[in-house]
Amino acid sequence: MQSPENDINDRTPVWDALQMLFMDTDVTLSYDHIVKTCKSSKYSVDDIEAILFNEVMPAVRFNILMLPAPEWCGFEVEWLKKRVLKKHRFGKRRPLWFRIYTNSHWKKIGPRKTSECA
Repeated sequence: MQSPENDINDRTPVWDALQMLFMDTDVTLSYDHIVKTCKSSKYSVDDIEAILFNEVMPAVRFNILMLPAPEWCGFEVEWLKKRVLKKHRFGKRRPLWFRIYTNSHWKKIGPRKTSECA
């Protein structure tokens, strides 16, 4: 998989969908949209997992730490792209901070992408 800086156009819809896991709402309502977006992307399940943990999570996890959360409906796409490119951890270990929260959602979304792509 290419680095985020070299793959912005294909990653943007995935970043936009996955950011919804970090909104101060019932994020389970976004699962279908997230799976559909990820399924239509060029990325494997392993790639999507890496994008979630190493790109989207470091960029927007702050949103659910702040009370009240500054954003509930999703960040504007241009802002999100800049933020991901600034905060990503591509090629590094998964960040420890917020891994349990993110993994709890990934366990529900990842298998759906796999089964729907098969």
